Formats: sequence, structure tokens, C-alpha cells
Amino acid sequence: MNAAHLHLLLTHLPIVAVPVALVFLLHSFRSGSVATRRFAFVVLMVSALSAVPVYLTGEPAEEVVEHLPGVLESLIEKHEEAGEVAMVLSVITGVLALIGLLLDRTGSEGAALNRRVRLSRYAVVFSTVLTMGALAYTGNLGGQIRHTEIRSEAALVTGGAEEHPGEQTGNRDDD
Repeated sequence: MNAAHLHLLLTHLPIVAVPVALVFLLHSFRSGSVATRRFAFVVLMVSALSAVPVYLTGEPAEEVVEHLPGVLESLIEKHEEAGEVAMVLSVITGVLALIGLLLDRTGSEGAALNRRVRLSRYAVVFSTVLTMGALAYTGNLGGQIRHTEIRSEAALVTGGAEEHPGEQTGNRDDD
């Protein structure tokens, strides 16, 4: 297994876990299930923890693929920048989920649900939605690095004609 393979394996955990956690979180609000809400918080915290090694394996993965035919440096850079934002948002969401979990454990359930607990839950939902969008965007950019079939025409035109002449379509003439 090389660095690119490890990066790809790790990447899928937060991309899948965050939307799953959001579904459980929203369901817990509707059903009032404390166990479901706590499960969602834990999934978000695990996802946040997994986002750090995903980001840290990105640079070694770049070293593996940057010289392959059809790989555009501009796409790698966009993916890397988006990955940094996604990692930061994931960590923020994980911290907010931890705060939510701690507030849940203080026994602040019931009719007199205090304002601080409600605000923390809304913050977790908002942050989770932002994180989910950032992860989806980052994953899409990462996919474009090796999957020319999903690249937009704009990425092909602006993404690499000056970097790797003759490679903007992902084809390379062998001499």
C-alpha cells in the first residue's frame, strides 16, 4: 500500500460519516432520542479525528501521483486548499459535538431545556451542514485528479495547458 492508497482509504470515512451523523442528529431532534443524538455526536467526533490523518496523508499522496500522465498540478492544489478548509471545519464540528455531548450528560433534558443547550445543538447542525458541503467539494476535486471523465471543461481549459502541454485531456503521446 502506498501513500495515495492510504489517503484514498482514509478519505471515505469523513465523507460518509458526516452525512450519516446529520441524519441521525436530525432524527434525534424529531424523536427526542437522547441515545440517537449522542450517537450522532460521537460519529461527528470520530469523523473529526479521522479528518486530520486524511489531510496529513495528502502531501505524500501528491508525491505518488503528481508525475502521472493526465494529472494536473492545478487540480492537486485546489484539492489541497479545499482539504485544509474541510479538515478545519471537521475539527470545529467535532469540538461542537463534544460540547453537545457534554451538555447532554449534564442532565439538561426536559421541559426546561436551557438556551445554551439549544444553541449548541443548532451550532452542531449548522457546522455539520457546512462540513458536509466542504467534504463533498473536496472529494469531488480529489476525484478529478485521476478521473478525467468527471472533470469539467473549465478545469481542462484553465487547469493545465501551461503546466503539462498535451496532457490537458488526460492523454499522453508516447514517443
